[in-house]
Amino acid sequence: MSADRTPVTVVPLDAVVDPENEETVEAELRALQAGAGVVVVHVRTRVVTPRALHLLLRARQRAAAEGGILCVAAPDPAARRIFHLTGLSRVLRVAATVPGAVRRNAGAGCGHPPAATPAGARVISPLRRTGPPRPRQVRPLGRFSRARDSRRP
Repeated sequence: MSADRTPVTVVPLDAVVDPENEETVEAELRALQAGAGVVVVHVRTRVVTPRALHLLLRARQRAAAEGGILCVAAPDPAARRIFHLTGLSRVLRVAATVPGAVRRNAGAGCGHPPAATPAGARVISPLRRTGPPRPRQVRPLGRFSRARDSRRP
């Protein structure tokens, strides 16, 4: 249950989604997703294919059209990395665990503790330069650069 007591439906995704099983997996997901408020797709595979990403995006669109929410729990770091590299980790609310995905749905982050500042430490704001950026100086490549005249035939 999430913080606002909305029932959560957990849908396990154990298969690697490929062209042969994509329609079957999507039909099963659609059937389990119907009428559910919050759906957490628990990706149990290490490999997340582009077909699986598209399937999850379509499921998210269906959930949004019906007034629901779709989150993803991916315990495997390799699977989570695929979501992060594609930029879909925020769109699909990806977390490492099912409770973490539910917390992301509630707006509480993914369950990682916030970075703490030790007692007595100063918080330094990043330096900001005013004015136009300075032009970069380009250095020669050294021994790898040579004049065009001296090329060997």
